[in-house]
Amino acid sequence: MTPSRLFFNSSIIRQNLRQHGWIGIIYALGLLFALPMQLFMRETPNSLPQEIKNLFQIGNGIQSLFIVVFPVAAGLFLLYYLQAKSPSDLWHSLPLRREHLLTTHLLSGLLLLLPPVWLTAAVTAVVRQWGGNMFIYEGVDIWNWCLVVTLLTIFLFCFSLFVGICTGQSIVQGIITYILLLLPAFLITLMNSHLSTYLYGYPHVYNVNTSAEAWSPLIHIMNIAANPFSMKEMWIYGALSVFFIALSFLLYRKRHVEKAGQAIAFTAFNPLFKAGVMFCAMLISGTYFTSDKQQLGWVIGGYAIGAVIGYVIAEMILRKTWQILTRRVPLEWAVYTVLIGLLLYIPASGLTGYENRVPSNDKISGVYAGGNYWMWGYDQGSLADAPTDHVPFSNDKDYIEAVRKLHLALTTVRPEVDTQSVANYTRFQSFTLVYRLNNSRKLVREYLVPIKGFEPELKAVMETEAYKREAYNMFQLEENTYRIRLSNRDKAVDISNPVEIAEFKEILKREILNMSFEEQTSDRTPEAYIEVYSDQKQNVNRSSLFYEWEPFYQEMESWLVEKGYADKVRTTAAEIKSAEIMKDDFDGSLSNEEVYNPEKHVELARKEKQTVITVDKTLITTILEQERDFAARHGMILVRMEYKNGNIEYVQLEDSDLTPALRALLP
Repeated sequence: MTPSRLFFNSSIIRQNLRQHGWIGIIYALGLLFALPMQLFMRETPNSLPQEIKNLFQIGNGIQSLFIVVFPVAAGLFLLYYLQAKSPSDLWHSLPLRREHLLTTHLLSGLLLLLPPVWLTAAVTAVVRQWGGNMFIYEGVDIWNWCLVVTLLTIFLFCFSLFVGICTGQSIVQGIITYILLLLPAFLITLMNSHLSTYLYGYPHVYNVNTSAEAWSPLIHIMNIAANPFSMKEMWIYGALSVFFIALSFLLYRKRHVEKAGQAIAFTAFNPLFKAGVMFCAMLISGTYFTSDKQQLGWVIGGYAIGAVIGYVIAEMILRKTWQILTRRVPLEWAVYTVLIGLLLYIPASGLTGYENRVPSNDKISGVYAGGNYWMWGYDQGSLADAPTDHVPFSNDKDYIEAVRKLHLALTTVRPEVDTQSVANYTRFQSFTLVYRLNNSRKLVREYLVPIKGFEPELKAVMETEAYKREAYNMFQLEENTYRIRLSNRDKAVDISNPVEIAEFKEILKREILNMSFEEQTSDRTPEAYIEVYSDQKQNVNRSSLFYEWEPFYQEMESWLVEKGYADKVRTTAAEIKSAEIMKDDFDGSLSNEEVYNPEKHVELARKEKQTVITVDKTLITTILEQERDFAARHGMILVRMEYKNGNIEYVQLEDSDLTPALRALLP
């Protein structure tokens, strides 16, 4: 036998191309529609050609749909002969060894799938300079697109073949293929919810935003336009393709022909399949039942129900019948439940010392404290909106020690967070603590810190320059700026003079660095909002940054008054028709759904004749000078402001904010 007959049987390949050639044809038409054709199909044909970062931005995700469907479909149809008894008997009676059959089908699949990718890339290159092409891209963009789609197509096809070897039904092969492609992200999300429920300080938000997509090829492909695959990831998928093909050859040699029609072709995989289904079911059920009720009964019941459902589903799939009850079922279910229960319990129990782990000062090379770490994606690179050369960590020893003391206080006291009061953000500070250790690893924790009781520790951290520079994104003020806009309600004013922009930014930096702990945690309403527009050439991922004109920014107020900008944007008493004032003493009189609705507070006060309306401009000016954001706090003075343009706003005052005239006005 010649090598071509051994490994590339031309007759079988021709038969595969005749029988399944429609897959390649539709894949080619789909990719041609999703890329080259879309280059000429913009909604605004008269607009100028748009420069793009990569070709995956074309077509609004249609490319991803074709990429994830057709390679898997090719694997399903080419291995269909394995999943049915008659075709399986026929193919395996041919004078060809199994590795020869698999090699031939593997080559057939690549011949069906790869020419469409290369054809699409060639057409995209040809039309690059054509009139009517509404996008600007380079030859390297086409090469990158072709390389990425080629490798992803090979990986998905090889993975589908591997799953097909391990299963005995085409439907199961397709379902398990997509489940496994999603499973890493799914498990990470569920485990994050599970661990964050029981582990104090577990960085749920940080992990969700940094891990899920990177571990699921399916999710990553669907988001490929915004987050393209890196070269390192492509090497990994190339290596995984080789690994799954090698494993497919190994397993195919041991696969029994009579397993066609069974859900799982290898009996040795049944315990793993059963445990996997039970693990996922227990996580889902446990997370659902403990999301609101964390009493021991609900916790145990939630995971037990998941264990029953998972075991029954797995057994029915494996046996292909709903009649699964035998004598061994209760014992086997109990063993699986205990083992998986321990697997879930131990990491979440705190036995590993996770909750109390605070690194010593000599092991820390840098620290970050604030609420923006996850937003900037410092660990993701491609998703990061911050400058790539920006380092969020501070190596200031005093700052590191201040953060450590805050961390130690939290792990010692472990303050309870009243979920009904979380919406009152002025009572809490959200902190992500990130230690960069000497061994290059990171230790990340997240806390919602109540201000009351932690004032010394919070003050030591929040009044440092290192904290303010990260918490207020001050590195962004070092970038080129072409415009600054101050806005307040329906009023706005632009600062475009380069000299004034430079002066304003320097004042803003000084004001931020001079803020005290009390000012940072104040609920005073900003005078206006500041939008800083950065140079687009320097920052391709964003166009503006946001800050606030705080009422205690005295230098900024003087500068804005001097330049004539303050009165153009600040609210004045002349704009307000009336102010309705009441003492908000209705804690417990409103339901949880109504307590954060200020109108409900006013309606209740009106019924008890506890409100008074004033149109005195002097009193209204006093209110505007002292106003605070509404936060449904018991004992505050609630003010309903009616503007002359019909708008209604609610603000609050503390008792200490009241002047004698305002105090005398209260009923």
